[in-house]
Amino acid sequence: MSPSHAPLEELQPESDLSLSRLIMVSNREPYEHRLIKNHLIWERTSGGLTSALDPVMRRLGGTWIAWGSGKSDRDVVDQDMVVEVPPDAPTYRLRRVWLDASEIKGGYQGYANQVLWPLCHLTLDRVAYRKSFWHAYQAMNAKFAAVVLDELGDKSGFVWIHDFHLALLPGLIKASLPSQPVAVFWHTPWPGPDAFRILPERRELLESLLASDLAMFQTRNFLHCFVECAKEFLGADVRSDGHQIDYKGHTTRLVARPISVSFQAWSERAHSSQVVRAMDVLRNLHVFQPEIRIGLGVDRLDYTKGLLKRLWAVDAFFEQYPHYRGRFTFIQIAVPTRGDVEAYRSYRELIRETVNDINMRYGSISDLGSPQASRWRPIEFREGRIGMNTLAAYYRMADLALVSSVYDGMNLVAKEYVASQVDEQGVLLVSHLAGAAEELTDALVINPYDLEGVADAIRQAIEMPVEERRHRMRRMRAYLETHDIRAWSDECLRDAGSLPSNDSRSRE
Repeated sequence: MSPSHAPLEELQPESDLSLSRLIMVSNREPYEHRLIKNHLIWERTSGGLTSALDPVMRRLGGTWIAWGSGKSDRDVVDQDMVVEVPPDAPTYRLRRVWLDASEIKGGYQGYANQVLWPLCHLTLDRVAYRKSFWHAYQAMNAKFAAVVLDELGDKSGFVWIHDFHLALLPGLIKASLPSQPVAVFWHTPWPGPDAFRILPERRELLESLLASDLAMFQTRNFLHCFVECAKEFLGADVRSDGHQIDYKGHTTRLVARPISVSFQAWSERAHSSQVVRAMDVLRNLHVFQPEIRIGLGVDRLDYTKGLLKRLWAVDAFFEQYPHYRGRFTFIQIAVPTRGDVEAYRSYRELIRETVNDINMRYGSISDLGSPQASRWRPIEFREGRIGMNTLAAYYRMADLALVSSVYDGMNLVAKEYVASQVDEQGVLLVSHLAGAAEELTDALVINPYDLEGVADAIRQAIEMPVEERRHRMRRMRAYLETHDIRAWSDECLRDAGSLPSNDSRSRE
């Protein structure tokens, strides 16, 4: 094993607590196990958080603590509730936490996904608050805290907590182990005081997060919003640099670290022969005619991704530019999520109905009755999870990718698309309300609420000269190559003091 890929505990001296092993904590686990036709299988979970953090753990090693959500997860763990992952080539430990039905329904589905998620994404009409949700959320965080503390009882480590499901965890850990190094990364947006004040437990969440030694955010704007909330609701002292908060005798440092993807892995996958073959299959499946241009959307079926507004914009595009009917197809990959929450089930049905309506109005069949007969639909809707090679094939073959989030912490689809664009032919359209827009400045920046403006941007992307497309994509790819997931994780660990500022052993 080369030093650049050694687990963190092998790289760092055991005597220095700040440089000890990495303990990652999140609600979502990177791998699930389940039974299909009496065969035990494993699969990667979907979502930006796990897809970004799994490469970090593969490289650095350590322990990932997460909810065991797979139906057969208990069948593969040892007596410590641990399974080595990835299952096909283990490099780190996955320690599973077991939640009971009330914690899942009230803490995860309720407080996390029906209160904090819409609050952070400023879709306030979707906040469905119940006091029972809060009690279940407390119990869920306490369950995680017990497992983390047990893990630390065996061997010291640096605890890195991720996202809104576990906002109470820093405070619970510090209450038991005040000197334990703890960092938290908040992946979603952070709302300003005007929105955050509607949360009855705003003080409890802020005090817990300020118990951590380091709080990380996707953008400077989200960091600023957090500072304003800490000042207004806690009266916390913010130092002049705006990056340190003193509260109840404890100092919390704040940094903005936009998360990224594994540029090299996506680029190499897009170059592979499997992906090239998959591109031919997918083009024949969706568009039939080789001259048809392709647009692409890849999203979880979540209202914050702006899928409905995106479909309306595609509708507006074919209404404003009828000569593109039969010459442009938009492919939407929709990954199911939170299907046990009514708001998501209703949203999924509305998306399906909208796709069908647009296809009925604009779709056509040419050469009816002849062997050369073919159909054209403006929107090809593919619902469900897809493999990595298939996803890379979609990314590489798409002439444009449309990311129209109404609010997003980062949106890694934008970065995955750029990393997969090895031919440098595609154009990225990204919402100015997504964190990715701050970094990928050669994208066409759109306003998802301006449907006619998005329609114009689609036309601009289709008609953009080849050299301009290459110039824009080349610049974004060069940026991502140096600001990839490896650089992100190294910077975060340096922020936390888990790697010295001059350390280069974890780099290629």
